[in-house]
Amino acid sequence: MKIGAVVPGRTGNRRDLLAAFLLVLVAALSLPGIAVSAYLTYGYFSESSLFCELGHGCDTVKESEYSAIFGVPVALLGVLMYMAIFATAVAGVWWPGSLRDLPSLGVFGMAFFGTIYSAYLTWLELYRIEAVCMWCTISAVLLTAILFISVINVVVRAGLRPATPGRGHLSNRGAGTNHTAQVGS
Repeated sequence: MKIGAVVPGRTGNRRDLLAAFLLVLVAALSLPGIAVSAYLTYGYFSESSLFCELGHGCDTVKESEYSAIFGVPVALLGVLMYMAIFATAVAGVWWPGSLRDLPSLGVFGMAFFGTIYSAYLTWLELYRIEAVCMWCTISAVLLTAILFISVINVVVRAGLRPATPGRGHLSNRGAGTNHTAQVGS
């Protein structure tokens, strides 16, 4: 049995398998992100207090003016983002051929902009709201981990591109070949 036989459409290429593994890891990390965001969304719509090990910070953040954008809870946007990351990562594992690059870039883009927005929300917690929500912090850490893994995945995927004449970027041109000139043969 070939190394890549466990994943349909995969070859035994170690980089390809590493890229698939990284996307599976991203999908796995997005699941607790969905759960945390769903809990915060529930907390937004319910009148009950959120469980917060750090005191009252979660409820303070939940009740702040920054907890919604045009009436849509930020936590609900988090659920949608994590679900999109999950679906895109899973698609990246199963899509054939050159289409595999698209989900890797999609996960990177969502994680990049999500991390920037999460950093902004953390700044708001610290300097405007003056309360820290442990669930928001957990989400920020998960999203940052997803971003880190997606950067590695994009780099790995870039190494998978075949050498194409005239194309110097993102290619593995010259991999495994000897470029020394032979004089006088």
